[in-house]
Amino acid sequence: MLVRPTIGAVGNLFDHHIHSDRSDGTVTLADRAKSVQIRPHGVSDHYPWRDKMRNDDDVLRYLEDASRLGLRVGLEFDLGVAEPLRPTTRESLHYVIGALHQVELAPGEWIRFDDAGAFLKGRVKTFSDADRFRDPDLAQRIRERTLEVIRVGIERDQIDILGHATMGPLTALGDPESAYPPEWQERLIRMCVEAGVAIELNEAYGVPHRELLERAQALGARFSVGSDTHFELRPLDRTDAMIRAAGLPVDRFLQGRRVRTGSAPG
Repeated sequence: MLVRPTIGAVGNLFDHHIHSDRSDGTVTLADRAKSVQIRPHGVSDHYPWRDKMRNDDDVLRYLEDASRLGLRVGLEFDLGVAEPLRPTTRESLHYVIGALHQVELAPGEWIRFDDAGAFLKGRVKTFSDADRFRDPDLAQRIRERTLEVIRVGIERDQIDILGHATMGPLTALGDPESAYPPEWQERLIRMCVEAGVAIELNEAYGVPHRELLERAQALGARFSVGSDTHFELRPLDRTDAMIRAAGLPVDRFLQGRRVRTGSAPG
C-alpha cells in the first residue's frame, strides 16, 4: 500500500541537496551539522569548484571532514563538465547528484543556464533571452543534447540523483509542458527508471513541473528532495506543493543513501 503525503510530511523527508562554504555556500560544515536538528539533510557541494573541489583528493578531504561531523555526504556533479571520479571515491560517498548548469551544443557553443536559473529562483523579474529560446530548432537541439549528457552521467558517472532536471532556458519561457513534449519527458524518465536514478524535486527552481512528476510516478520512478540552499535552511514550501499536486507517495523518496548499486558508508 502506498503511503501518501500528509500535512507537513515533506519535513520528514531527507534533503539531499545542500551546499556549504566548501563550494559556493555561505554556511560551514560545522553549522550544517547542527541544522540536521531542524530536518534531516546531507551536504552536496559542487564538483568541480575552483580551488576547493578540484579533484578526487579534494573530494575525499571534504568527505572526511563532513563525515567526522556526522553528516551524510554527497556531491553535485556538474554534468557535461566534471571529470569522472575514481570509482572508489564515488563509492565512498553516500550519493551523487548529477545536474546540468549548461550544455555544449557543438564544440565551443555553450548554452549557459545562469540567467534562466536566476529568473526561476525569482532573483530577477524577467528572462531577457526568452525570444532567442523560442526558436524551435534551438529548443530541439537543447533537448537532445540534454538527454545525451544525462545519459553519460547515468552510465559513466553512475549518478544516483538527477538534480533540477528541467532547470534552464526552456522552462524559463513559462510553459514547460510545451517546452518539453511528453515524448521527451518519457525518454528522460525511462532512462532514470531503468538505472534506478531518483528524480529530484528542487525547491530553489521549482522543477520539475507537475505533469512530468505524474508521468514519472506512473512509470515507477524514485524521487529525491533537494532544497538546493546555499544559505540557512528554509521551509520546503514549493516541494511540499509539488508533492501534493502530483500525489507522490513518500515511500518513493530516497532517504540519504544511494539505492542504485554498491553500498554507501553507514
